[in-house]
Amino acid sequence: MATANTLERIFSVDYKSKIQPIVSVCKWGRGLKNLNNPNGVTIDNSTGEIYVADSGNNCVKVFDCNGQIMFKFGDDEGEGEMNGPIGLAISRDRILISQSSSCILNYQLNGEFVSRIGKLGQGELEFDYPRGMTFDESNGEVYISDSTNTRIQILSKELTYKTQFGQDNLKYPLDVKLTKEYIYILDRSNPCLHLYNYNLILHKSIISKGDGLQAIYPYFFYIDNSNNILIPDFTSNSSYIFDSQFDFIYKISIAAPTGITVDNRGRVIVVCVTGEHFLHIF
Repeated sequence: MATANTLERIFSVDYKSKIQPIVSVCKWGRGLKNLNNPNGVTIDNSTGEIYVADSGNNCVKVFDCNGQIMFKFGDDEGEGEMNGPIGLAISRDRILISQSSSCILNYQLNGEFVSRIGKLGQGELEFDYPRGMTFDESNGEVYISDSTNTRIQILSKELTYKTQFGQDNLKYPLDVKLTKEYIYILDRSNPCLHLYNYNLILHKSIISKGDGLQAIYPYFFYIDNSNNILIPDFTSNSSYIFDSQFDFIYKISIAAPTGITVDNRGRVIVVCVTGEHFLHIF
């Protein structure tokens, strides 16, 4: 049975208390302590360490639970060299990184390169601008948003091709997450959030884009342990939060958010592509 994310979470988060960040770090730049066009963000919940896809600097940067930089990886030459890292997914001791160069990189959490998966194309284990990913912790399978190919590819625990779905309903899948009941897919279509069952059949499409509280230009999203849905909206400088019935409950105001996650202490971590600081902890 699928789980929502990498580790079980026990916190019920009071999102309405998230008015001001408790930590804001990283300005624009090329140095170790800087970010340039960050996209995906994820947490190693065994340590609280924060992994950020620093797309403009072609690397992944790792911060401790207080937002202090620890190390970076992926900007060296060779098989593990990154080219526009976008999405991140962690499972136990490994992290997968999607790239604008249309392949997936497999690393250990300490930054040691393991393997390169896939290439540009439309066939099995081929990608065209892959973005968000997630693990099914029950069996180790990986779900990958193969965006320009308008599909979700499922890889085995060994990172070999298993199957694909979504071509008939998706426009440009951005990210994918799992709950016990459904596969959630964030898409550039309108409505922009789709629920598939585990027979890979579309169940419903919800959360429309438009004026007001649902004006969403999505990048990535996150589902917490209560099935609340957090979606950063780049255009309105807000991260929207919907409950498990898909009703709007709150928004966190933050400049140009792209990536979002929640740690097992109930803190919301947001990365942004503009503003005074690029990494915020609420």
